[in-house]
Amino acid sequence: MGDQADNKQRLIDCIPAEWPKEIDTDHGAGRVGIRCASRDHLPYAGDVCDFDALTSVYSDLREKKDDAADVPVYPNLYSLLALGSRGLTSAPILGELMASQLCGHPLPLPVDVLNALHPGRMWVRKLLKGKSL
Repeated sequence: MGDQADNKQRLIDCIPAEWPKEIDTDHGAGRVGIRCASRDHLPYAGDVCDFDALTSVYSDLREKKDDAADVPVYPNLYSLLALGSRGLTSAPILGELMASQLCGHPLPLPVDVLNALHPGRMWVRKLLKGKSL
């Protein structure tokens, strides 16, 4: 029951409205759980990286940072994962992103945001640092 009261208090602190104060936490039937999140707290959204192709194409990436090729991906395979505790707010725009990618429509986010959300970003970061995967 303490977790529910903590969550209610966070809502009251964050949202300047009356409705959070009206939430009933006395019954103790609410649940607190672990949410899927990435190490950098950003969701994974986009086409899925081909790990084997990435390791061969980017094997010497550290020396050729300016010549980095596009991340190799599997055709027609996409993911939308690790929305974490902010999934309720990020899911609509990420759903729009996925629909745009699947249909070949203009993407609703700039390239730097797409790169920050790309499912292969963690592997590319390690390769840029010269670390093994």
